[in-house]
Amino acid sequence: MSYQVIARKYRPAKFSDITAQEHVTRTIQNSLRMGRVGHGYIFSGLRGVGKTTAARIFAKALNCQKLMDDPDYLQQVTEPCGECESCRDFDSGTSLNISEFDAASNNSVDDIRALRENVRYGPQKGKYRVYIIDEVHMLSIAAFNAFLKTLEEPPPHAIFIFATTELHKIPATISSRCQRFNFKRIPLEDIQKQLQLVCDAEHITVEGDALQLIGRKAQGSMRDAQSILDQVIAFSAENDHEGAISYQGVAELLNYIDDDTMFDVTDAVAAQNPAKMLDVAQFVIKNGYDEQDFLEKLVEHLRNFLVVQNLSSTRLVERPDAVRERYLQDAGNFTPLAVMQMVDFILQTQKELKFQFEYQFRFELALLKLIDIVHAVSSGTLPVATVPPPQKKKFLTTN
Repeated sequence: MSYQVIARKYRPAKFSDITAQEHVTRTIQNSLRMGRVGHGYIFSGLRGVGKTTAARIFAKALNCQKLMDDPDYLQQVTEPCGECESCRDFDSGTSLNISEFDAASNNSVDDIRALRENVRYGPQKGKYRVYIIDEVHMLSIAAFNAFLKTLEEPPPHAIFIFATTELHKIPATISSRCQRFNFKRIPLEDIQKQLQLVCDAEHITVEGDALQLIGRKAQGSMRDAQSILDQVIAFSAENDHEGAISYQGVAELLNYIDDDTMFDVTDAVAAQNPAKMLDVAQFVIKNGYDEQDFLEKLVEHLRNFLVVQNLSSTRLVERPDAVRERYLQDAGNFTPLAVMQMVDFILQTQKELKFQFEYQFRFELALLKLIDIVHAVSSGTLPVATVPPPQKKKFLTTN
């Protein structure tokens, strides 16, 4: 049997397995208990946060025989049993009551017309026919218009679940006919906890800081985190500790610039040491790090300083404890105004670097400029903006 990736192997099979989307699962389960199931749903949110998974579990629960026959199970558990004929058909991929469409490749009017013709026929087993349309925002305007009447007055057995990462692209005429659920970005702690469960199940030793780094790289997407974990497991297979995953190994694989390098930048700024700043620039360039990515991480680094300065706490800083302590120690080296000035300059530099020649020199110059910015703020003279003065309007005069 071929290898099954972690994201598929550990895909949630019940509402309770879905991470950090309790506002969605609770509402759906309550609607099942009360018998108030709508005909149209829109699941929107970041990639990899559980939209399609929740749609599949919902579709499975709608036709679960135990939920229909056992009122106590419906009220107390409200999960697809996984044992009835309908659930087994769903798990094996042979259920005729659940249809999935990819709107990215089936986005024409003809595709929607075929779907409309299919909707007229009732379920062979169970109570509902459920249509899950993924990436629904990819449908053409004509296809959306062709779907309006069916969505407004669907057959009683038809339920539509739309999944999208771009809710704003769905016409208001469609979204107003559906119940909308916005899936949240998954918190770092929840991602780290889920990855730890996967590693325990796979009998893999892993450092907590390594999982935190994977979670930060995933930026709120559970699927991205699980895909990265697959890579890390393969990368760490030949190390000296029988496949143990270390922070250093993850940082090496992801080409991640560690926090020490970020602190080198702010240390050079605080000490007004241009030689040290140039060393940091050379380190980034020689090791092949992307300069834009480095500046993005530097903005995040400065954001952590602002959080500590305004809260006098590191509770919103997603870093290991040792790094948090260092933020507390170094926060007093800068004023909040100086940090905000540096952030503004870096954001502007990111835009300019895309269109500049002498890329290396511009990057070095940007880091050196940070020293001047903080020095100017501390001395009471903010750097002068390089915006040309407005030109006077010339008016034509007639004699």
